Amino acid sequence: MAAEEAPSEIPVEGEEGAENSEVVLPPPCMDLTDFPPKIDFFDNMVAIDDKAEKIDGANNFRQVSGFPVFGTGQTTEEGFLKVLDNVKALHAEEGSEKLLWLNMRREPVVYLNGKPFAPRNPEDLHRNLDISFSTEELDNLEIHYTNILKSQAEKEKSIKTFRDQAFAENPMDREAVEDVLKVVSIKGLYEIYANLKENGFPNLTCFRIPVTEERSAGESCFDMMTEALKNEPASTPCIFTDQMGRGRTTGGMVAACLIKEIQITSELRKMEDIDLVSKSTVDDLIHQKFEGVLPKCQDDDDPFIKGEFDVIKELLEKVPATVEGKRKIDHIIDMCGPVPKGTGLQNLRECIIETKWKYDVATEDKQVAWKALILNFMERYFYLICFATYALEHGPGGYQKAFTSWMDDHKELRTMIEEGKDKLEWYRTVDAAKLEHLKDLINAPNYKENLGVLIRTIYDFAFVTYADLPRGAIKNNSMRRLAATTLMEILPPDIAERVNKKLEEDPSNSHDFLSLVGLVSYYGSGEDH
Repeated sequence: MAAEEAPSEIPVEGEEGAENSEVVLPPPCMDLTDFPPKIDFFDNMVAIDDKAEKIDGANNFRQVSGFPVFGTGQTTEEGFLKVLDNVKALHAEEGSEKLLWLNMRREPVVYLNGKPFAPRNPEDLHRNLDISFSTEELDNLEIHYTNILKSQAEKEKSIKTFRDQAFAENPMDREAVEDVLKVVSIKGLYEIYANLKENGFPNLTCFRIPVTEERSAGESCFDMMTEALKNEPASTPCIFTDQMGRGRTTGGMVAACLIKEIQITSELRKMEDIDLVSKSTVDDLIHQKFEGVLPKCQDDDDPFIKGEFDVIKELLEKVPATVEGKRKIDHIIDMCGPVPKGTGLQNLRECIIETKWKYDVATEDKQVAWKALILNFMERYFYLICFATYALEHGPGGYQKAFTSWMDDHKELRTMIEEGKDKLEWYRTVDAAKLEHLKDLINAPNYKENLGVLIRTIYDFAFVTYADLPRGAIKNNSMRRLAATTLMEILPPDIAERVNKKLEEDPSNSHDFLSLVGLVSYYGSGEDH
């Protein structure tokens, strides 16, 4: 990831002037006139644990256990107030009146009839905009896009919008549906912020941390989060949000928990240094607060679940301080991830291998999108370890050095992740001897009499190939797909020709393993049927 220039001052959204439509705006950094708005909501969007607290208009709202750190999907206009009321009530006794709202999105957000929409490229409706501009340019772009939609609504009284039919992690599986919305109200996100400050939350401070969907925060974004939080008391609540409240939000929550933990531990160590509290007491307090044992899961000992990828192992070997950085950030990642260890939506370490499992069973056309996600997730995890290592070194002293500068001092790490993030086994290696044995079975004159043995042998072959996958639907589907592929691969040419001909004649025929076995048995004799 190329270094991004860190701003001299953390930009604050909703400042005076942003909500004044009479101000002459600078030209937009890009033209969004033909970019239709797509609603942030979709079916099956709520992915939080069923037992978690629900807030109307704030999908996937949650709090990290033990921290005043919250996350949510993009809220409705009313949802903003409900979230802020909830957070304020939870932390009123701590005496913190200030609230921080960190918007982790690059793309503009406009509210139509109280619900959030974002512009989409008309040629790529399934992804949020991947744009690289400064926060000031993005804030200005949001005002311009709001004005574009207001102008359209004044002329047409309605706006053509889109929505996703349902959630699909792979963009190629998403289906966009067109709607025509009769417009009652239009507000830019910047106007929502201004209204909140004027109506009950004068101490609300809002920031834009521009991160691309499913990507790592840029180096300057880590600096923006650090600047926003480092001078605030650890008790100050902060709320992170993106469209769904998933990857970008979770990344922000992880960084915030780390920063707040270092604030608290640094203060405790200062108390220890002046003999106000004994070292053993401080050690016990830190352990109880930040290093408690989390629930054990079935696959915790899997090397990839633990994040032991080649490029990560290279990082730990060449920069020994990252060993502690990884240990620290792994614990926080687990706390910010799904139950039973955390309260969130996505584990930013485990999602790498989990997405690789999906890649393994996907068709070739869909593997492209899965691979892009895997590389992005690997880079995100790498940078989180680097940031944790930096924070442990410079946090206790008040972050006198910026993360971008720390990365400049370790510029070889940028090359390491760029060249090493795809060091994965992209193609499953199969047992050549077992494959030859299967070919011998199918080529035997009495292969029909041995179909039972053949089926069991193919299943065993598939099981051994995917022995590393945990039990569940992904493993079962992987084995079935490999079994079907293997059977078609070992068929003698004459039988394969007849089976393929039958499949082409009736496209509705299933290509699953047992159906193929039936076709091989029926059409493999060479007789006409």
